[in-house]
Amino acid sequence: MEKTSTLRPPVLWSLYAFAATAVASIALQNFIWVAVALFLFFRMKDRQKIAWPSGLFTVATLIFLATFFLGALVGVDPANSFHSVHKTLTLLLIPLVGAIPLLLKDIKKLLLLYNYGAAFCAAHGIWAYFWLHQDRIFSFSGDKMVFGGMLMVSVLLLIFLLWEEPMNPWLWGATALVGSGLLLTQTRGAWIGFLVGLVLLLWRLNRKWLLIVLILMGTSFFILPRELQNRITSVAHLGITFYPNHDIRNASHSRILIWAAGLRIIRDHPWGIGQGNIGDVYPKYRVDNADLEPTVAHLHNNFLQILVQNGWIGLVVYLFWILAYYRASSRLGPRQAPEN
Repeated sequence: MEKTSTLRPPVLWSLYAFAATAVASIALQNFIWVAVALFLFFRMKDRQKIAWPSGLFTVATLIFLATFFLGALVGVDPANSFHSVHKTLTLLLIPLVGAIPLLLKDIKKLLLLYNYGAAFCAAHGIWAYFWLHQDRIFSFSGDKMVFGGMLMVSVLLLIFLLWEEPMNPWLWGATALVGSGLLLTQTRGAWIGFLVGLVLLLWRLNRKWLLIVLILMGTSFFILPRELQNRITSVAHLGITFYPNHDIRNASHSRILIWAAGLRIIRDHPWGIGQGNIGDVYPKYRVDNADLEPTVAHLHNNFLQILVQNGWIGLVVYLFWILAYYRASSRLGPRQAPEN
């Protein structure tokens, strides 16, 4: 018999609100802060011991956080960096949330709420695509790339849940909506992330299905609308030209030119330029192209962004953090709530 959760209802309801609205609005994601604050309040009020998470992933998270402050300290404008570097303290949510004892039934409910919330947002986006003629759909926060990433996570979770409950019609409906929404965001990074995630997921669940699913996905390309086919195939159309010194002169994708500027920056600043300084430094290193924006705040690549901001040390720690996450998740099992 499963134990009754030791969490107070306000904590659980805040977590439920966070899960259900996480895809809908970046602002509503702040429900997670409410849940953490209430959890800490009730634990201290009831004088209950908090089981803080330990292990490699927790240590890697704290070291990764430290690289943001190191980059700010040795960067090109420390005063400016420290105005924005505090935002990275959000990483502290990882051990804080990890300290909340959730039963398996609580985790399942949170996953279902997240996915049904994603399905609702995807349905809204599909409606906007067909009736409002939106080119690329987005959620209520208005960011199509964030929306694509959230739907990517959702559809992978739904595939896992369907593996456990293949006869659940609600999960099938949610998967159809979220999968269609992911396509219509036209976020190529999220599409690539989904393919990589699908390979890893099927590799762990049942490797016999891996080739079959990839073949089905490959053949389904030919029934997609021409607009989406062009969006997919355009990934391979690089059209890169170089100067005699091998620097990039032009490319068919503007992001390649932005990445080239980022590589020039890190060549001159191996320790990183610090948080919040890319917009000021970028114009000096940008590729001379009339179609490019004069400056950017993000280099459209998280690995390059971390490299430029936090330096080579930051990138190495970032990769270590990712590996620590996969190591921890591969050993993940149901966690029992501590006794009072």
